Amino acid sequence: MFKNHPKGLVVLALANMGERFGYYTMLAILTLYMQAKFGFTSAATSMIYGTFLAIIYFFPVFGGVLADKVLGYGKTILLGMIIMFAGKALMSIPVDNNPVGQTILFSALLLIAVGTGFFKGNLQALVGKMYDDPRYSKNRDIAFSIFYMFINIGAFFAPIAADAINNQVLKADSFTYNAGIPANFVTLNDEANAVDKSTFVAQHLSPEEQQLTGRAYDEAVLKAKKSQKAIFTEDITNALFNLKAAGLNQLTQFGKITDPAMMISNEDYEVLQSRNPAEAEQKAAVREKIGNIHVTDAELYGGANPDDFARNFGSFYVSNSLSRSYNLAYVVAALSVVFSLLIFVFFRKTWKSYDRTAKQEQAASEASGKEVKVMPKSEVRERMIALFLVFFVVIFFWMSFHQNGLTMTFFARDYTASVISPAWTMLFNMLPLLAIMVFLYGVYLSTIGLLGGKPNKKTGILLTLAGLLGLIGYYMVNVRGIEAITKITPQIFQQFNPMFIIILTPLTVAMFGYLAKRKKEPSAPRKIGIGMLIAALGFVVLLVGSIGLPAPAALTGVSDTLVSPGWLIGTYFVLTIAELFLSPMGLSFVSKVAPPQYSGLMQGGWLAATAIGNLLVGVMGIFWDKMSLVAFWGVLIACCLLSAVFIFSIMKRLERATN
Repeated sequence: MFKNHPKGLVVLALANMGERFGYYTMLAILTLYMQAKFGFTSAATSMIYGTFLAIIYFFPVFGGVLADKVLGYGKTILLGMIIMFAGKALMSIPVDNNPVGQTILFSALLLIAVGTGFFKGNLQALVGKMYDDPRYSKNRDIAFSIFYMFINIGAFFAPIAADAINNQVLKADSFTYNAGIPANFVTLNDEANAVDKSTFVAQHLSPEEQQLTGRAYDEAVLKAKKSQKAIFTEDITNALFNLKAAGLNQLTQFGKITDPAMMISNEDYEVLQSRNPAEAEQKAAVREKIGNIHVTDAELYGGANPDDFARNFGSFYVSNSLSRSYNLAYVVAALSVVFSLLIFVFFRKTWKSYDRTAKQEQAASEASGKEVKVMPKSEVRERMIALFLVFFVVIFFWMSFHQNGLTMTFFARDYTASVISPAWTMLFNMLPLLAIMVFLYGVYLSTIGLLGGKPNKKTGILLTLAGLLGLIGYYMVNVRGIEAITKITPQIFQQFNPMFIIILTPLTVAMFGYLAKRKKEPSAPRKIGIGMLIAALGFVVLLVGSIGLPAPAALTGVSDTLVSPGWLIGTYFVLTIAELFLSPMGLSFVSKVAPPQYSGLMQGGWLAATAIGNLLVGVMGIFWDKMSLVAFWGVLIACCLLSAVFIFSIMKRLERATN
């Protein structure tokens, strides 16, 4: 697989893999952490998240200039790692929800963004420098596919790690994850600002809106609430009740209470969330039981009255247990940077000879008496224009794609079933997923080879059998005959994008290799255009799955109607195919087309385009609770389609620069 590549490729890919593991571990929980710990609204969270991603991907422009003109690639990359470590270490510090805590949060995010800016683009530029060597130049596209796959190996384990830390810390405190608890606790903390609903409606709804009925009236009230940042006294009552129910359910699950009059089983709790008329009598009985609770034992979060139980339980669950799990995940993220730094430094001999800027190469050539060829200004101009046109297109891809950490996480939390059957755990557990990967890689190795390598039937069959036995073993132990249900967290869905990249990369490399042999391989710009069309199709899947669901503005917590996890998984699958057509090919395109004197800067430009797209992620997020789900996903579909039309309209110019 690495036979026709420089040794430095593996070193740089491993260094990037470690850093990306930490980055995506942090990113998997960032929005959940901000809302649970600091009580930010969806709009505020969206803007913070989008701005953070924008800065992360915009700073490589400065990192590229610093490397091209001053420090060189290696020193700039090392500086970036040190700054990133400082930021992630700062994120791991437990803080309170106050101005000091928020200052620490924003300072940490800024350090991570600056460090990533110095690290990411220059590492990619250094990979490109290796493939300027004529011995390796023909393998440039495959090299960036391998490099990109290593990124996603780190990204695949990240949400699994975040999820495992989250669940283990909660379990140690006799809790399981419940998305409704942080939301209700945040509402409870706004009790001092509560207002009477009837007075608010009279003041802030127009006479026409006050005449609405049913869901239309509820949506009008919620829209006015969010615009005024208001909270009703009845919201406090509902939050107290919901925390009582959740607290009793948690205590019941772990056998902490023995009084049947206070036990709320998982079945009781599910009935409580339901609006099924057939369960109305059972639901009323559960509500009556919760209304009559009399927990006074301090060890069970009791107090002088039932409301004290709700407050004490919510405070310990969110401020202690859940927040501690997030802080521990940030510790892991910081340690991953240390791993990357050690790999990069200890094996510097593999990349050191390529760590030369265009100015240094020119000076070396002049010193040796060799003729220095300077690229004509007209060619530099043509290449730069082509690069900026591609940058413009990918803005809209990343605006759509990076909804995975924001609105798609909201969708996972608020609209997707969090209780799954044993069969579904095959896709939400690391062991069967690894077995699936081993099985598929065995099939690839025995048939098409791996990433440009030749097939190896013997090893491939062994891997296939090992993966198959692993799947069968997991099924027999954890699925067959098991009836127990499992709860999943919203962030776990982010594992599917990197998982699909790991699975599909060998197929795309083999496909492009097959087409190249027949001289039918699409150019890099054409692959990007195809990727935009496929991305639109990915959001069509989510749009179809959202039909009939209430708008986010109509929710005060989790939706009454929950959809299968399959809708999100299907969307991730299609978006991953789009990403494989666009992202690694884009990196290869930039490294090939960028004028030598602007190599680092242009890799920074690619990431700056990603930055603008990420800023628009937050802008789109503002409309999350202002539109229906179908309309929201429809806007993303339209953006992808229009971008595809644009890039195909300028294809000849882009292909001319590529050639």
